[in-house]
Amino acid sequence: MGSDMDQNIYTREKFTECTVLQDITHGEQAPDSEVSVMKVAKEVLGGVKNGADVTNIVLPASVLDPVSSLEKGMKAMQRGELLPQVVKGQTPEERFFKVMTWYFSGLPKEKFGKKPYNPILGEVFRCKFKHADAQDGETYLVCEQVSHHPPIAAVHLNNPKLGFEMNSMNRPEPRFYGNYIELKLHGIIRIYLHDFDEEYHITRPTIYQSGILGIGNKRVEFVGTSYFCCEKSNLLATIDFKGKGFLGISGTQHAVSGSIKRLDTDEVLYEIEGVWDQVVYKTNVKTKEKKVLFDYEAAKAASMKVWLPEDNNLEPNNSLVVWKKCSEAIWKQDSKSANDEKKAVEEGQRKLRKEREEKKQAW
Repeated sequence: MGSDMDQNIYTREKFTECTVLQDITHGEQAPDSEVSVMKVAKEVLGGVKNGADVTNIVLPASVLDPVSSLEKGMKAMQRGELLPQVVKGQTPEERFFKVMTWYFSGLPKEKFGKKPYNPILGEVFRCKFKHADAQDGETYLVCEQVSHHPPIAAVHLNNPKLGFEMNSMNRPEPRFYGNYIELKLHGIIRIYLHDFDEEYHITRPTIYQSGILGIGNKRVEFVGTSYFCCEKSNLLATIDFKGKGFLGISGTQHAVSGSIKRLDTDEVLYEIEGVWDQVVYKTNVKTKEKKVLFDYEAAKAASMKVWLPEDNNLEPNNSLVVWKKCSEAIWKQDSKSANDEKKAVEEGQRKLRKEREEKKQAW
């Protein structure tokens, strides 16, 4: 059962402060540093053992995008005008399809060799999205870093007018395997449709960044299995994300395949196949009718921009405040200042953590 949206820490009135319009991918448009990603990888990861967890590896600001990973939560709404379609589905099956479509539309296409800032403990990010049709209301996003070791982020997205609510926990686990980084995304996405009393559980595939040492093609891709489940609708989708292999010489990048079946009988209803950044199809097993489930290019018509709070309405622990000076330096391509500002944030956190430990204060 979904939670009561009126009990949020941030009331709806708090989002009236979001008056600054910006592109969702604004931070990713910063100029690249002249520093070689592969050179940095060899220097930083040279002594790391194969299979080691690299969560705590400190990277220079030169290979960072000027955004916190909390801000990446906005990507779920990069084609946000598809969200109202979810609750407008006439049948449980149709709504199930719409949830899958909305999920595919929010998959990020990340740049090779770039990563966001690791959020500090207690860091928050909030924004809103205004839908073109006023009857669809506004969608609100709140993210918070609730743990630093291990890193865990909590994400809450809701649209009270549509009766749509999403809650998720994300615990990334990055591991180094020579020429590639494997990033497992632990945690479940829970979507609740209030008007239908339907709850959907979704798991994430793994992200691979290959070619970091210069071997094979440089690319970022999803690999592994993602599950979509709605017990009330009695439906389960299993989607396998396929990559091009570690050398990048076989397979189709961003390819997906899978099925949708009944939970209680395991009866397969639809087969799924396609390429998620092109077209994904669903085929009715009985009738053999093949239809488009998701069209990447067509979905661009549902793109949205984000509304952020003005500077004077930002919390001290807001991502836009915590990383402001570091981001400004990255935009100016001032690597030294960016590294200094990043170090200042990290050392400030170590000091606070030490003070809590001495006072025996739990976060």
